[in-house]
This record gives sequence, C-alpha cells and structure tokens, in this order.
Amino acid sequence: MGKSDSLIYRTFISLNYRDYRLVWLGSVTEHLGEWMELVALLWLVNELTHSPLMLTIVGSCRYIPMIIFPVFGGMIADTMERRKLLIIALLGAALLSIILAVLVKTGIVAMWHIIILSLLSGVTTSLNHPARHSIIPNLVPREHLLNAISLDSASVQASRLAATPIAGLLIARFGVVPVFGIRALGTLSAVGWLLLVRIKLQPPATNKTPFRNVIEGLRYVRGNILLLSMVPLYLLPMLSQNTYSNFLPVFATEILKIGATGYGILQGAPGLGALVSLISLASFTTNQIKGSYLFFISGILGISFILFSLVHWAFFSIILLVVIGGMITSFMTINTALIQRQVSDIMRGRVMSLREIAFGIGPAGSLIFGVIAEARNVPFALGILGVLCLGISISLFLLLPQVRNTKV
Repeated sequence: MGKSDSLIYRTFISLNYRDYRLVWLGSVTEHLGEWMELVALLWLVNELTHSPLMLTIVGSCRYIPMIIFPVFGGMIADTMERRKLLIIALLGAALLSIILAVLVKTGIVAMWHIIILSLLSGVTTSLNHPARHSIIPNLVPREHLLNAISLDSASVQASRLAATPIAGLLIARFGVVPVFGIRALGTLSAVGWLLLVRIKLQPPATNKTPFRNVIEGLRYVRGNILLLSMVPLYLLPMLSQNTYSNFLPVFATEILKIGATGYGILQGAPGLGALVSLISLASFTTNQIKGSYLFFISGILGISFILFSLVHWAFFSIILLVVIGGMITSFMTINTALIQRQVSDIMRGRVMSLREIAFGIGPAGSLIFGVIAEARNVPFALGILGVLCLGISISLFLLLPQVRNTKV
C-alpha cells in the first residue's frame, strides 16, 4: 500500500499544505483559550446567580450579535484581505478577556459587565467566523475540502477535550481569573500563527456598494435550493449545543454533585465524541457521504438528550455527552461541507455569514429552554429539546428529498 493510499495519510492530508497547517495551529491555540473561558464564565455566572435562566441569557449573549453582524462580517470578508480581518477580530477578543479578568480580580464584576462583554464577544466572533470559513477553501484543493473542514472542526473539539478539564482544575484550585488570562494568551498566539501565512487571502475585487453586496448574497442563497435548506438547518446543532452546555454547571453542582473538577469533565466529554467523529469524517474521500446522514444524526441526538434528562448517574451522563458531542459536530461539519461545495469564491464570505446568522439564532432560541428550566427544572427542559430534535429529524427527512441525495 502506497503512502497516498494509507488511512492516516488520507485522514490528515490537508495538513500537508503549509498555510493550511498554520491556520489550523492558530485555530488550536485560539480555541484552547476560548473553551477554557466559556467553562469559567458559566461557572462564574452560576456562582453569582444560581439561575438556569441567567446561564442561558449569558450563553445567548455571546451569539445574539451574530444574528445581525455576520452579514456585514461576510461582506467585509468578501471585500478586504481575510487574514487581516481575522487578526482584528482575534485582537478584539483578547482585549475583552483581559477586561473580564481585571473586573473579577478587583472584585467589582457584576452581571451587567458579563452581559455587555459577552455581547461584544459575539461581535468579534461575527467577524472571525466568516473570515475563517472563507479562508479555508483557498488553502487546499477542492477535492480535499471536506478533509480540511473536518480537521478545522477537529482542532476546535480537540481543544475542547484538552481545555475544559484543565479549566475545571484551575477553577477548583485558583478561581476563574487565571482562566481568562489564558484565553487572552491563546488568542494572541493565534495571531502569531496567522502572521506566518504566505498566501495572500484577498477576495476577488468588486466595485459594488456594501448594501448591494448583502442583497446579492441573499439572492444567491434563495436561488439555490440546497443552500436555502442547509443554511437554516444549521439552527439545530447550535440550539442543541448552546442549551445543554449552558445547563452543565447546574448538573455538576445540583444534580450529579461532582463539583468544579467534575464540571470540567462534563464540558470536555462532548469534545471526545466530536474529535472521534471528525477524524472519521476526515478519512472519507469525496462523494462518500450523503446529506441523508444529517437526518440520521439528528435522530440519535434527540434520543441522547432524552436519556440524559432521565438518567442522573455521572458515568452514564459522561458517555451520553460523548455521543451528543459527536452527533452535533458531525451535523455541523457535513452541513458546512455541503454549503462550501455549492458556493463560488466571490460569494463565499456572504453565504457563510448568512449561515452564521443561524449560528446566532440557535443559541438565542435556547432562552426558551432557560425559561422552561426556571419554571420546571433543567432535566425537563433537556427532555423537551430531545423531543424537538426527533421531530425535526423526521420532518426534514420527509420534506427535503433533494438534501438526502446530495453527496459531499
């Protein structure tokens, strides 16, 4: 068997391209800090309020700006050098983490500080994501696009797997302040990797007005039935991920009673499932995966949420979170690959920014489950989420035959 035929070579083939490898390393260092910060932030909110609703409010605030700003972020990604835009977004995120660390260290932090900083964090993400997703197709050949997207997502989930248990240990020993500092350092390290990229990631020139660019992006999606289906479908994994993740501090402290260290393990468990699923996806070649996988995945996701809401044994809960992480990440990766293969480079930033709106609407929708949890309890809210996932799986399978037959 030749080198090019080996499973390991196929799985990591995109890392052979220097500039992709640098962007990938930047993603690892950035997301190591980001996952640690999220764990610390939710723990801090739970300590300050002991309210499931406030957990979902803060979690949603990090995504609500993405309902509006990604359209302009995508427009910018289609009109300016994408690496420069990504660096600006990363520097803004680092500054916000430093401010939060200072507020907590000085003892003056209040919920309104956390909410405002979370909203501003969402603005930086609105610039970051369209730029990052627009860069990747320029770094690898088209036939390796699924592999590149899978490995990029794997960098996020591998970071989660490593970072969240460490964050739990740091919180238990030193509190949340060092975690926010590490987030800033990780983001600045990502900037360093991006500065080494050689390929000029300038999008095709256009002399059209910003408003005209946005309208063209909307028309482009409306004119493609697959894009019109895939872009809003991104709501499901984002709603699911944000809802259960926001509730994990409650599970750790009140239901499973495993403390800050156990909480870090709960937050890291989905990263293991996600990493396994992404490595599996990366090993597939072009046209081996169909859109029908999305409906199968969402069905398993719904069943897992229902079981997680009913069984309150720590070990079994961790196993279910591994499955949940794998299903959510598989759904997101296949969805992204289907979109990327349909989009021309000149429209890529605008189309991906429209998908980022779903990235924001989904977590904002988790507020509904926060209200349910506040009125009843957290397990009941997650059970309702599981039923919703099952219903969407069945409905979409019946209503979208064109997605079932499309290959990645």
